[in-house]
Parts: sequence; C-alpha cells; structure tokens
Amino acid sequence: MAVKDVVSKFNYYQQVRLLLRKLRRSHSSDAILLNEKFQITSTLSLDSPNGQVESIYQNENDTTIHMVVSHNGLTGTMGALPVAYSEWMIERYYRYSDCSAKAFISIFDHRLYCLDYLTWQKHYPCALFESQAKQPTETALLAINGMLTNNSPKQFIYASLFTLSVRSVVNLECWLEAMYGISAKVIPFTGGWRYVKKDECCQLGNPQQKLSTAPMIGSVRIETQSHFDVILGPVFQKESYIFFQQRSLLEEIWENIRYYVGPALDFTIYLSINSTGFTSPPLGKHLLGRDLYIGSPSHSKQYLVKLPAPKI
Repeated sequence: MAVKDVVSKFNYYQQVRLLLRKLRRSHSSDAILLNEKFQITSTLSLDSPNGQVESIYQNENDTTIHMVVSHNGLTGTMGALPVAYSEWMIERYYRYSDCSAKAFISIFDHRLYCLDYLTWQKHYPCALFESQAKQPTETALLAINGMLTNNSPKQFIYASLFTLSVRSVVNLECWLEAMYGISAKVIPFTGGWRYVKKDECCQLGNPQQKLSTAPMIGSVRIETQSHFDVILGPVFQKESYIFFQQRSLLEEIWENIRYYVGPALDFTIYLSINSTGFTSPPLGKHLLGRDLYIGSPSHSKQYLVKLPAPKI
C-alpha cells in the first residue's frame, strides 16, 4: 500500500480538485473519473477530526485512489448516522475483521462524496474551467452570437464577425478567406429564378384567383435581390483539383455560407482558376471545362468554373 501526501488537509474539495488535475489525461469527464479512479469513504474513527481529509492511499496493482474523509459522510464523528452505528461498525471491523457493514455503507458514502464535489464544482468557476474542454467564456460568447449550435471548433475565432445584427458582404468575404486561406469575392444582386406559390398565381376560370388578387402570370419570377455569387480564387490549376475531388470540402463551404446568410437567399459558388503555364492534356484523361480545352486555349489565363451544389 502506497500512502500519498495530503496536500489540502483542511479542504476536501481542493484535495479532490488537485488529484483530478493529475488524472485528466484522457477525454473522460470528471464524473467518470470520480467513479472509476476514486474510492471515497468516511472515517470510522470517533476521535476529533484533524482536518477534512484523513488519509489518501493506493493499493499495489490497483489504480484506484482511496480517500478517507471526515467531512460529512455517514460514519464517524461528523457523520450523518448516529454514533451507535459507528461504534458497532468499529467493533465488527477491528474485533471480528468483518468489513461487510462498512463496505455496504461505503457504497453510499462514495456516491454522496462524488455528488457533493460535482455540486461544489458548478459554483466555482476556477474548478469548472479546469474540467471543461470548452471554456465557459467561449460558450457564453458563442451563445450570444448565435453560434453555439455550430460544431466547428474554429468558430470562436471568428465570433466578432457575427456580432453585428446585419450580416454584411464584407464579413462573409473575411470569414471565407480566414477559414480556407483563399481570396473570396461576393457579388450581390445577381438575380435568379424563383418558384411562386400557387396562391399568388392567376388561374383562368378560377374566381378565387383573379388577376387583381393574384397578380402573377406564370409559375416563376426573377428576383434580383434573392441571389448572389461567391467567387473563390484565383487558384492555380493543380490547386483547384481539391475542390472537385474532395466533396467534403465543398459541402463544408456550402454549409458555412448557408449558415451565414440563412435559408432565404440563394447563391452560386464559382472557382476562379489561373491556367498560366498549364498545357492541355490529351483526350480521355481529364474533364472538359475543368482542365481540358477543345481547340486553342483563350488568351485569358483565368476562367470561372461553377461548382456544383452538393446534396445536403
């Protein structure tokens, strides 16, 4: 049995906090660590307690840390049970070597001490900060900016771009450039065809859908303000392959733009490709419109390729 030093003898919570700090090498929560790595029980002694933590030890070939505590608990001088229970357990333990009664009480002792520490931890930011992978301040800022539901770990860096009540084009360009390391340009009001609801369309022979109440003739209309274009680049020819080969990257860009502008606006993403120093490959090896020319290439070394919308 290896006896460990009691660093905080008069404060049970600080002692557990210091031990947890050494054990937080995995991604397990404090509740799991307390349940798997600790065995906290109340003392059987009826002597006047000298502090809240009596002893800490660890058996050989056992990773569990045993703590004997005189703070609260069920047995001992400060225990919740009457003294007669502690006296009876002391007699059974030391005279007859019967540990069953104390082992049964220790089940509830350990659970009470774990819940007691977790409750204390919630009310002390210094201890709560150490136990969480995400900082409480970061969580609060993301919640204020409406970004708490986004699972990307990078979002906190760009939280300042979301603080304004109006989502601007400049902030969207800055966000895309910082996220993906590529220049971005947003062209607003490019227009697009949108389907019209049936109750807004005029229907011949239907007195409920007259031209005076349903002014639309046709099922689609063009709206200039409901569509914009996003141009990424320019990038070199070889660097552009990643946008076509990795669907996950294209889906991520699409989801981020949709998250920024909301569901009301439509957009199209174009990739500006610089083909300087690139020779057309033979037929059958590459794709037309991406890195394959028919005839002689144009004098312009930059061209736009429309990226397909992913099925999300």
